[in-house]
Amino acid sequence: MNRTIKHYILYKNEHYFSSFPSITLIDNKQLLLLFRRARDSRWLLDDRDEKSHLIRQQVDHVDSRSQITRLYFNLDLSISSKAEALSINADAADQDASLLQLNNNNLLLSSFSWYPVHYELAEALREQGNYLFGQPNITGCAYILWGVFSRLSHNQGRSWSSHNYLPNIPGSADSIPGKRGNHGGACRGQAIEVNNEILLAVYGPLKNNKVASSHLYVSNDQGQSWHYRSIIASDKNQQQDLNEPSLLHLQDNKIMAFMRNSSTNDQIVTALSHDTGLSWEDWQERGIIGHPTHPLKLSDGRIFICYGYRHKPYGIRAHLLDSSAEQLLGEEIIIRDDAACGDIGYPWSVEMPDGQVLVVYYFTLDDGIRHIAASLLTI
Repeated sequence: MNRTIKHYILYKNEHYFSSFPSITLIDNKQLLLLFRRARDSRWLLDDRDEKSHLIRQQVDHVDSRSQITRLYFNLDLSISSKAEALSINADAADQDASLLQLNNNNLLLSSFSWYPVHYELAEALREQGNYLFGQPNITGCAYILWGVFSRLSHNQGRSWSSHNYLPNIPGSADSIPGKRGNHGGACRGQAIEVNNEILLAVYGPLKNNKVASSHLYVSNDQGQSWHYRSIIASDKNQQQDLNEPSLLHLQDNKIMAFMRNSSTNDQIVTALSHDTGLSWEDWQERGIIGHPTHPLKLSDGRIFICYGYRHKPYGIRAHLLDSSAEQLLGEEIIIRDDAACGDIGYPWSVEMPDGQVLVVYYFTLDDGIRHIAASLLTI
């Protein structure tokens, strides 16, 4: 089937590593984009220096000053505001942005944080048995996972409540033993609202496990507080890392989680619940390569899933599923296959008022600048 696909650059600045976007449609009149923006000092390098060319390839996904940034767009994708960072997290660096528009028209932001630690202190902490992430030789710091938080906006994203960290995952290790719990681990993916409950999926390893599992939290008070509900999926054989879960409400109490498999063949993994996450069927691989996945229920009942493709040719891809999310409809949709490297993806989609689907993601072209791009598709 021939499809009309138009590409756009929504935000690009060589001073920043811009990534991990999410987007929502507000009142069918404007679009709100949130994304993670971090420093990228490579613009200071002299291109004539051969060594600097090698350093230009060195980028990382952690930065001590990374912040979630906001941009508004008109429906024709023209910018209607300047890029502004949300109010700062005093303790840690905020990471991926995940947006949900609630039934009461408030906005829910879910994300997670990294706590930066000087490299000399990092070594002492590792000797105490703490796990730290990052490459201090590149970023100058190592990082402790600080946990998942939510924030609420009552005015279409112009201001936000303070960081509200989740309770710990039961049976998981502390981020800093005796001093800081894991507060839900990490998250990237769509939350959903079902039967006056908000369901938020997170991921992290249980104590003594080698790989991460996906977990479900619930709020019964419109995102003011959270409690743990269930394990969505874990690998009993401790071989497959099941993370970055994104939720989809199918019908009634039936929900599905789409997960990334980081350990083996990069196939999208799903798990199904018939009781809003109180229990889950065994997870299964879906035969689709890519990660992570954003699922969107279209107005005609079909399911549109989009995902990054970090294999040559690098790009962004999608598939249509039937209303049960069980059967594939048609061939895989190759949205883009022109990326310069595999450091791309994390797409998020929204159905526009005219029925087209807008997919936002971060992308890298030959200049190496990580930026926020979009593609508009006729489905």
